[in-house]
Amino acid sequence: MSNSSNDFHGSDLPGYHPARLNPDDAEALLAINAHLRSPSPEWVSFIGETLSHWLVEQRVPHGVVDDAKAIWLIERIDEGGTVNSPAALNLLRRCCVKAQRVPQRLMQYLQVQEARMV
Repeated sequence: MSNSSNDFHGSDLPGYHPARLNPDDAEALLAINAHLRSPSPEWVSFIGETLSHWLVEQRVPHGVVDDAKAIWLIERIDEGGTVNSPAALNLLRRCCVKAQRVPQRLMQYLQVQEARMV
């Protein structure tokens, strides 16, 4: 997988299946993302969709982002007060949109990050 490949698909990852994602897989995907200099739009979409589904739909409590999930997410995508990549920002957005309930602190964090992108 190239740092700037435009033909990435989740199925390119050995053993990848979205229904079998676990915390170690999520950590590994975020670690890979942190090392990409120029992620393709396909990668940005893949990370956002895959990890938001895992975090919101597969992790208990289902359908919501509670404080524990919010803290977990922020700790992994934040670098000195700033989201560390386009894929991480997309993940944050998708979590906030997918969830039936999101802590106010996560919504405020998203607003700050989006304002920085302007």
